[in-house]
Amino acid sequence: MDNRNVRFTPRTLFGVLLLAASVVLTILWETSTIHSVIHGQISPLITAIAALALMALLAGMEGLEVSVIDRWRSMYPDRSQSQLAAWLASRQFFVAIIVTTATLLADRKIVIPGSGAQVDSVLATKIFDISWTGLTVLWFAQILPKHLAATNPDRYLRHLRATLFPVVEAVNKTGVQQPAEWTAVAIERRLDWPLTEAEIAEEATEPSAGSLAEIWRALLVDDRGAGGPERELAEAGAPKGPGDA
Repeated sequence: MDNRNVRFTPRTLFGVLLLAASVVLTILWETSTIHSVIHGQISPLITAIAALALMALLAGMEGLEVSVIDRWRSMYPDRSQSQLAAWLASRQFFVAIIVTTATLLADRKIVIPGSGAQVDSVLATKIFDISWTGLTVLWFAQILPKHLAATNPDRYLRHLRATLFPVVEAVNKTGVQQPAEWTAVAIERRLDWPLTEAEIAEEATEPSAGSLAEIWRALLVDDRGAGGPERELAEAGAPKGPGDA
């Protein structure tokens, strides 16, 4: 066994243990849902379907983020980077809402398979809900779709762009992300947060063109024609991203 294998053995072992724990939690979750349905409670089945559907939607959105960032310039050569940043900020709405909602919908009275005994501990139930939902979302609704989109963004977009992109665009038009933008402007102005040219030169860290950080900095560069407090703050001297024209 070479040094690299020795070095990664604890990491691999921990991953195996997590996977095994996830399988056990999934069996408990499915068993608890089926037990409720057998005893005449239909709502656990409905919430189970809804939770899984929301996780599938989140998976689509997570991969969409990676593929859109990678292909934005070719998809929309006339759109600015600040428009991409606004799109990404709107997409975060789905992450926040879906993870929270799926956790609530996945809540179950845990039933031990084969015995019918229920776990009455509220603490154990909450730990179960957070663990099962957290691991399921992390592995199958975030990391997996992001990797699929990263390895073949064109195929990912070909299958999901027409379905999911208009949904994000609709949320973007509502301005649901704007309170965060206004808060960011106010805090960054007060803290003098952005790097100055002197600091960049001193640290020898030029911002990477097209990087994720550069895109998010462009969120507060208001060349999208939007009005409101973010424009007022910007005109009053709010810090602007490196991509500001």
